[in-house]
Formats: sequence, structure tokens, C-alpha cells
Amino acid sequence: MKRLTIALTLLFALITCAGASASGEIGVYVDGEALSGAEPLNVDGRVLVPMRSVFEALGAKVTWDGDARSVYAERDDAFTELTIDSPMLSVGVFNSDGAAVPVDNITLDVPAKIINNYTYVPVRAVSEALGASVYWNASNNSVTVTTAKNIDKPVYYTSLSDYGRLYAVTPDGETLKLSDAAARDLEMCDGYVYYISDGNGYLYRASAKSGEELVLDKSVDKVAVDGGYAYYRETDSGALYRIDTETRTTERLTDNAVQYPRLYRDRLYFNLENDNSLYSLTRDGKSLSAIDIGDSAYTKLYPFNCVFFGDYILIENGMWYGNITRVNLDGADVRTLTEHNSILFKNAEPSDKIVYISPDNGQDIYCVNIDGSDDHLVHKGDPSWLNTEIAARDGDKVYYKHPMRMEVYRVNLDGSDDRYVCYADDIALGSEKMAASYNGVYIADKDGSGETEIYDRDVDGLTVKNDIVFFTDHTSRRLYASDFDGNISALTGGSVGEWIY
Repeated sequence: MKRLTIALTLLFALITCAGASASGEIGVYVDGEALSGAEPLNVDGRVLVPMRSVFEALGAKVTWDGDARSVYAERDDAFTELTIDSPMLSVGVFNSDGAAVPVDNITLDVPAKIINNYTYVPVRAVSEALGASVYWNASNNSVTVTTAKNIDKPVYYTSLSDYGRLYAVTPDGETLKLSDAAARDLEMCDGYVYYISDGNGYLYRASAKSGEELVLDKSVDKVAVDGGYAYYRETDSGALYRIDTETRTTERLTDNAVQYPRLYRDRLYFNLENDNSLYSLTRDGKSLSAIDIGDSAYTKLYPFNCVFFGDYILIENGMWYGNITRVNLDGADVRTLTEHNSILFKNAEPSDKIVYISPDNGQDIYCVNIDGSDDHLVHKGDPSWLNTEIAARDGDKVYYKHPMRMEVYRVNLDGSDDRYVCYADDIALGSEKMAASYNGVYIADKDGSGETEIYDRDVDGLTVKNDIVFFTDHTSRRLYASDFDGNISALTGGSVGEWIY
């Protein structure tokens, strides 16, 4: 499940081939070429392949230690090692300084074996270490190993295995180092990834095609990049600025120091120092408005606790939560949408129907129209749950979760068809299917039916982008991608911090 670039380590790619015939001949193809050498074998329901043939097909350099009965392989910046009859596969990378960095130890279902004087390794383990995808075709007893990634554009990431430096992995499996310094605050715009250098605080951009460029040589906090400008807060003065990303012309937008700046649509939102009021500023800095929703002693407006939702700002009007207040983006037309304590579902896509939880009577789920009409109960919560978490929104359906039992349910916004879906820590929705994680990753229909396991270890950061499932291994922090058919490839050989696609 790792990278091709780290391919070396993948040798023992073991694949679960449910319908393989114990006596039938098995074909193995690497990037369209048939694997040469000794025939692949089916051992305990797993396909084992001749080690040297696989490594040669992947371009890895292999070393055999006869005394230790161990195999060591290198390819590009990755290495892997395993011992005959041992269930452990070690994976690592070489960082930019040439130091070997251990990344993971993988337990193999079937260890490497010597059979008829040939060293055999399980196919799925090979592809995982290399970051290749493995496909089993039961109709003709064949395994196809593809080194290309399950992505259609580069993924940019900071490598924890290489001091936080910026890297990119391309759809064809090439891994590129883009920066010699640690990077943070990654943001994509117009084919570039913009970021701050952790060392000097300068603003840079980079791409897999053109490499790294310095955008601004002063210490800043990046706010956003959009419309040909990068908006930032100057570290020394605290004032807001913007810079033309092509001409490098800078403009100062505020006279005073600001806090918590955020760009949304055609305005910047921020607080002034020692001021809890929220301000709205046009992108060119020429028109400033103060946003005021009344004199509630408990209301403190910050960009990070307001929900920017379509043409409005939504606010929980209270110390912890309260009535939902709606205000126009310029601060005009303040309206109260709910008359009871309300916790907004802040991760929903913009819609004219707002989903929220009322914590007063058993964590009930409600929906109200953006104009304040049709405020109605969607799901009556169980007081014994103590808490209800809204996990996802899919059009007119909402997914919610029991926080202790990790049970996920789905209900229509009109309150109908309230049903159990799956058991999961996290879920992420695609256009037609869903992904769920719990001690592994599962693919299923959106109603939870047809669930299939595609990854068998604990993961973090389950996300779906453009119908590609992304996640990181909880232990190794390696980044993976899969389609909804369950074809996985490892995008990175080393551990990942931030990443963006």
C-alpha cells in the first residue's frame, strides 16, 4: 500500500485471491508484462511469486544474505527487508541527507518461503511496499500489478520522514522533493501549492512541473490564495496585505493589526486586537464593515466560530451554543432562525436547509430553512447516548453516530427512513458509495450494504476527494489512495504530515 518509489520494500505483495484454483496456473503481470522465471504459486489461498523476478520487474536492487536467510531490496529512496519464514516485513526510506529512516513493520499473512530452491514472496505485500496496485481476476487466475497511482493529478505532502520537507507524488508514481526546508499551511491554487517555510516564515509556491518559487521574502501568516492574489498577515506589524502572485506587487489592506483573518467569497473577515467584534473588508481593502448581531453578553464573534454558509454567516448566539442567528455577509439583515439551543453541523455543504442539534432533550437533530421557516425535528435523540455526532450530509440525507458504540445511522431530512448503516469511527461519502474506517477501511453502498474490507489496519484522516478514498496508516503515517472498487496504492514511502490534492 505504499509507494512505488518505495517499491523496494513491497516485494512481498500478497493478494487475497478468493477464487484461485489450487491446481490452476496463475499468471502475474507487472505493468502489462508477464512475470518471468519460476511459476507463481497458490499457498493457503495467497499468491506467492518468485522474489527476484518481481524485484527485477520493478527495477529494484536485491541483496541476499545466505547466513541470515534475509532479503534486502532498494529502489529509489526506499528500502525493505524480510527474512525467510518470518512473518515480518520491514519498510523504510532514505531521507534527503541519505540517512535510513525506518517507517513500518508489516505482518505478513504468509511469510516468504524457499520452495524448489526459489525464494517466494506474497504478492500483496510486494505491491503495498512498492505503492503499486494489485488486481485479482478470478475468471482467468491472473494477478495484475500496476505501478501507476490511483490519482489523476499530483498529491503534495510534507514528509515527516524527511524533516517536514515538501514532496509531490505524480499519477505515474514519480516522487519529487520540492523544498529543502520544512513546509506548512499547504494550499492549492491554479496548479501550484502555496506554503510557508517553517524556518524563515517566507511564502513560497511550487508545482511538480516547475519546482519551487519564492513569492514573498518576509515572515508572514498565510490567509488564503485566490483570484491571482495571496492574502497574508505580516508577522511584525500584524496588518493584512495581499500580493499579486505573478507581478509580486504588494498592497497593505489594513492600518491596524488583525487577528484570525479569513477569506470568504469577496471579503476578508477578522478581529482587531483586544476587540471581540467581527469586521468585514472587501478584497481591495477599500470598504470596511463591522458585524453586530446585538448586545448579548455571551456572543463573541470570531471567523473560526462563525459558519460561512452560502450568502450568509450563521452564528450560535451564546457562550457555548444558543439560538442560530443569520446575518448577511456585509453584516446587514440580522435574523434569528431558531428559538432554542442549537449546535450547527459545521461541515455541511452550502444548502438552503440547515442541519443542527438541539442538546436540550436528548441530542435531537433538527433542520430549518435558511429563511427561518419549517424548523422541524429530523431525529429524536436517545438521552442515554449523552451525545450525538452528525457525521456527514448527503443531499436530503444526514448520517449521525453514537459516540460510544460507533454505530452510524442515516435519516432523511423529513424524518423518514431512519436506519442503521454501519459500525465506524469515520465515514466519507463519494458520489455513489461510501468509505468507512474501523480497524481498517471498508467500501460499501451508501445504505451500508455490500461492505468489503480493502485495508486491514487502523487508519486516520479518512477522506474522499473526486471519488478517490484517501487515508493514512495510523502507525506508519504513510498515505494511501483507493478507488471505490478497492484498488489501493501507497502514495508515499515515508510518513506524511500535511497533504493536499
